[in-house]
Amino acid sequence: MPLEGLAEALIRPVVELVLQPVAEAAIHLIGYLTGLVVVPVATLGRVVVEQHEEGVEAMTAKWVQAPSGRIVINANLGSMVGFLTWLLIGGAALMIYFMSGPS
Repeated sequence: MPLEGLAEALIRPVVELVLQPVAEAAIHLIGYLTGLVVVPVATLGRVVVEQHEEGVEAMTAKWVQAPSGRIVINANLGSMVGFLTWLLIGGAALMIYFMSGPS
């Protein structure tokens, strides 16, 4: 039993300090890249996600209307849209799997 406490004391900091930030960064990156593709396709090009550029500050507003008429949403909102897209795809896949019945 004392070995379990020791193992938890050693593993918990590794998970909280290393694996959790890596997982959060991966989810954010995958969501952002998906949002870059999904948002313009779903809105037929009327809405786009903010592009990250070196030396340019990120948008503070959730969305801005560009002079060209397009709406530019900030990167965090685009990442959320991308993540929600994957949740919808996963939910649809689970529904199809469970509704298909036994083979």
